[in-house]
Amino acid sequence: MGIIQFKEANCKNCYKCIRSCPVKAIAFKNEQAQIIEEECILCGQCLLVCPQNAKSVRSDVEKVKKYIEKKEKVYVSLAPSFVSAFQVSDSRKIFSALKRLGFTHVEETAIGAAQVSKEYEKLIREEKMKNIITTACPTTVALIEKYYPELIDQMAPVVSPMIAHAKMMREVYGSRIKIVFIGPCISKKEECNDLQNDGIVNAIITFEELEKWMESEGVDFSVDEGEEPKGARNPMARLYPATGGIIRTLGKDERKIYKCVSVDGVDRCINILDSIKEGQISNYFIEMNACPGGCLGGPCIKSAKSGFLDAKDRLTEYVKKNMRDINFAVAEDVDVKLGKRFVDKSKDYKIPDEETIREILIKIGKFNKDKELNCGACGYPTCKEKAIAVYNGKAELHMCLPYMRERAESISNIIIQSTPNAIVALNDNLYIQEFNQSAQQLFRLDKTDVQGKHIYDILDCPDFERVKETTQNILNKKYYYERYDITVVQSILYIKEQQLIIAIMTDISKEEKQQQQMYKVRSETIDIAQKVIEKQMRVAQEIASLLGETTAETKIALTKLKKSILSDIGEKQ
Repeated sequence: MGIIQFKEANCKNCYKCIRSCPVKAIAFKNEQAQIIEEECILCGQCLLVCPQNAKSVRSDVEKVKKYIEKKEKVYVSLAPSFVSAFQVSDSRKIFSALKRLGFTHVEETAIGAAQVSKEYEKLIREEKMKNIITTACPTTVALIEKYYPELIDQMAPVVSPMIAHAKMMREVYGSRIKIVFIGPCISKKEECNDLQNDGIVNAIITFEELEKWMESEGVDFSVDEGEEPKGARNPMARLYPATGGIIRTLGKDERKIYKCVSVDGVDRCINILDSIKEGQISNYFIEMNACPGGCLGGPCIKSAKSGFLDAKDRLTEYVKKNMRDINFAVAEDVDVKLGKRFVDKSKDYKIPDEETIREILIKIGKFNKDKELNCGACGYPTCKEKAIAVYNGKAELHMCLPYMRERAESISNIIIQSTPNAIVALNDNLYIQEFNQSAQQLFRLDKTDVQGKHIYDILDCPDFERVKETTQNILNKKYYYERYDITVVQSILYIKEQQLIIAIMTDISKEEKQQQQMYKVRSETIDIAQKVIEKQMRVAQEIASLLGETTAETKIALTKLKKSILSDIGEKQ
């Protein structure tokens, strides 16, 4: 599992993390940003800039809680920047809070920093290196190992203060203890997993993680148990988190042998490394920090709400306050090996030829140089660099926002202008914003006749006002525009997000007239049929009347005939 995790549901394709990543170690695939772990230097910039909180840091808090639950002896190496992170000048309150969480013992990482500075002084006095680049910052170490491997021989072959201090504690307190580093840096989480540092530090907790843990346990800094973290004999080692802090720990004589400079921020570090690579810089001792302002500007020190200057002042005051009567650590008296070997971790990044780059650019409408806006919206500073990223599978073609917008507008315009339906778009004050070609033809108007006009200057249907007032859509309603002698079936839609009202109309005038003609014909046919029926009824009635008279007469004659016959038979008998 990587150190920085992405929450897939939260990623909104803004590319802000890619823009902020100084080494472009973020790929974008399937509508989702992804950390390229082998390229990432864990500077934490993507965490700081993400507007959707789509990224998180792997936490070791649960691991540490389990150590404590199992009654392990858990020792803390505490970064001196804690006074800035928590705005607590009394180190005894920090110690007390950590003890209440279950930690066994607390010491300041400055103990290791003091020993690291001694190693730097030895290198300076030897004068064997062309330049000496400090290696206390694991992010700058990763930057050089992954992107400037040719400069590894100019890196001070010394471990970081965290590793130095952990080695010293293990030498004094035993190899079976658990050591937890607490500080402002997420890059430390990767450093403790380095094969050369395997098992030396067991877990990393950031200041932010510690703050949340304390809140969940109801622990604060109000209690002072009278004991303070162990410190270094050289109190200046507590200045390591501040820009120039390493240089201030060096002896005056050592500072004269090499030209000492401090560089902070990844962009500035890259600028200096480029100059070293080109052979423009020599005989420099370069204190290199990835975070602007050093560790005081670390990605997990957001609690310094009062700003960077206040954070730096608090650290300086803390150092001054503890210049004397410091509680020295026993670990300072042990001798441990602090050497470090750095390795080439660079990745083969393929650069396509110009023809291939041009083919990629053409696919996103960059047919010539004028189309290469180099706007940086995709996260890459130039269109060419973005094309190279596409070639290496780190970026997708559609990440070009100007192209996608132009394409979307073009498609939308084609659809709107090509559809046989009349489309009218209005703003929330019912002024016409769009009157497509079909609408112009339907109502026999030019675009100049309608542009900027109120809808009731053109069309008099009250449904527009009704939709505006109620925000309820009216769908598939037949309406007759008397002024134009046109009947339409129209849907009037309210688009809340854009505060637009859109009417989509289908001309049914011809069908309506045909229906009216058919109705007229049918009405006339019915009238004729009714007259025929009425006439037939009269004839039938007349025939029935005649039949009734003749039937009656026949009945009388037959009755008389019957009686006559019966009379004759009676006389004969």
